[in-house]
Amino acid sequence: MFGYPREFELFNDVIDKKIEKGGLKHLGSGGYGDVLLYTSKETDVVIKRVKSGQGCKNLKEFKIHELLSKDGNKHIIQLFDVLKTQKFLFFYLEFAAGGDLEQMIKAKGTLSSTIAKEYFTQMIDGIQFMHGLGIVHRDLKPANLFLTSDGILKIGDFGFATKFRDDEGENMLVTLCGTAKYWAPEVETSKKLVDGPPLDVWPCGIILIEMLTGRRPWEVATLKNMENWISKEEDKNLPWNNVEDDVMSLLRKILVVDPAKRATIDDIQEDKWLSGNKNIENGGTAQPKKDRKRKLQTVVPITEDNGRKRQRVPKKKFSCLE
Repeated sequence: MFGYPREFELFNDVIDKKIEKGGLKHLGSGGYGDVLLYTSKETDVVIKRVKSGQGCKNLKEFKIHELLSKDGNKHIIQLFDVLKTQKFLFFYLEFAAGGDLEQMIKAKGTLSSTIAKEYFTQMIDGIQFMHGLGIVHRDLKPANLFLTSDGILKIGDFGFATKFRDDEGENMLVTLCGTAKYWAPEVETSKKLVDGPPLDVWPCGIILIEMLTGRRPWEVATLKNMENWISKEEDKNLPWNNVEDDVMSLLRKILVVDPAKRATIDDIQEDKWLSGNKNIENGGTAQPKKDRKRKLQTVVPITEDNGRKRQRVPKKKFSCLE
């Protein structure tokens, strides 16, 4: 099974000892838990370890990521497997050796228009795939956009993702979530239900400006910042003043306060700045170690740590899965 360990002993307290000995590398941690990298001759696999106490939220993330991984879309970080123990839930995820887009921007300062366009195009393709399945990410930002060693951008971290469409049609969303620096104005200002897909369109504009200028246009979409943007104020310190005209034209379709008038993902794909875009080798990434080849398999249901019981994901809706 992909050459990664699923033995019972790995998922007890000795997991921390394995990190110390080098069998696992600690990549990061937060309120959700830890992210580990397991390395073997056959493959590299990211293991996201989260506390089982967040059951409803964890189950939602599993269901969303399982659905996104079924077709093996190349712009989505693939979920290989999930294992449940008494204390933790372990997500086995595809490893992208090139790091994330936030790290690249910090290292390079700015990206060329050609490279920014390539990554932007791949991000839009990934979002279109998600929206086609009725899923909205709700936390798009450079830190959640991962890069392979050959320049493929992959969307990851679906902790805030949710379904905005089911068999009965599209649903409006109510949950306030995401990262304030990237969320759409309606997330903070709306006192009513909001439409799902426009929430993912807005941060695309912020990310594009950040790739081209090395700066976010604003920390939060305040009224003053929006007035400066709408009035096209000629302040030399505004990040967007130095981008090319075709990019500005696209940005003014994306960064629209009214979500009903904001460009859709289809609109963005048809924009002239993206037309004729061709894939570029390496995507401008640094040259990290090569991703190891691995075969994708169908995601299995959550498995108990004794290897005998299998838990089906309930089909009923949960109150926290909005």
